[in-house]
Amino acid sequence: MAVTSASGRRSGEVRPEWKETLGAVGVVPPVVTDLRAGLAEAGAVIVPGYATDPERLVDAAATALGGGLRELFGIRAQGGTDAPILGLHSDGANVVVDVHGHPVRLRDPDEDWLLMLCGRAADSGGDSVLVDGYALVEALRTAAEPELREVHEFLVGTDVDFFGSWVQPARGVPATPLVRRMVEYTRAGRRAVRASDYAAPVPRSPYWDTELALIERYADVLATAMEVAPRFRLDAGDLFVLDNYRFLHGRDAYRGERTLHVLTVRSVGAFGARAW
Repeated sequence: MAVTSASGRRSGEVRPEWKETLGAVGVVPPVVTDLRAGLAEAGAVIVPGYATDPERLVDAAATALGGGLRELFGIRAQGGTDAPILGLHSDGANVVVDVHGHPVRLRDPDEDWLLMLCGRAADSGGDSVLVDGYALVEALRTAAEPELREVHEFLVGTDVDFFGSWVQPARGVPATPLVRRMVEYTRAGRRAVRASDYAAPVPRSPYWDTELALIERYADVLATAMEVAPRFRLDAGDLFVLDNYRFLHGRDAYRGERTLHVLTVRSVGAFGARAW
C-alpha cells in the first residue's frame, strides 16, 4: 500500500501481481537527429550530443514546436549529489506571483512539453525511466484484475485536488484547490495523462475514503510500472524531449554528482492556451 510522508508526499508500493499487466507500458525513446520529425512520430526522443550550453534549450523548443510554441518558463538546473529514486511523475507546478498588481505565473500546472539537457551524468545509477501514459491507461482499461479496471474508471471519471495533500505549500503556491482529472482532454483534443505525488480527493467529497484508496492504488500502479520499465541513460550533452501530456518519467537513485537543465513550455494544444 502507498505511504504518505509528513509533508503529504505519496510513494507507491510495487505490486508483483500487476507486473504482467503493466509490463509493456515502459518505453525507451528513439535516438534521432531530426528533432521535429522524431517527436511527430514517437512523442519522446533523445538527440545525442546536442549542446553544452543550457540556453540551447530555447532553440530546441522553437525547433520542436515552431509556430505552435506559446509560452516558455525559466530554464532551471536540477540534480545534486547522491539522490534517492525519483518516481514516475508529470511535470508542472502552480507558482503565481504579483508583479505591480498583476498575477504572473512563474510555472504552470499545464506545461505540455518538457526538454532536458544533461549537463553531467552520475558516477553510478541515475538511469531514466519513461512510461507511455496512453499505453498505461489502455492496460488498466483492459486489465484482467478488477482492481486495476477500477483505477481506470477513477482516473477518467473523477476529479481530484491535484496538490491537495501538500501540508505546507511553498510561498507563491495558490491556496485554492486545483481540481482536474488524472486523465482528460484539452479543447484542442489532446489527451493528458497525469501523475501527482500530492493528489487528494476534492474538498468535502462525500466519497473521500473510497477516492483516497483509489489515489493510493494508482500510486502503487505507478511504482509497479516503473519497476518493470526498461532503463536508459542520458550522457552529458544529450537532449531529451517529451510530450508531457502523454509520458510519465522518473529515474533511479544515483551516486555522485548529476546535473540536468530543464525547460518546460506550453504549446497551442495545452490546457488554457490560445491558438491565436
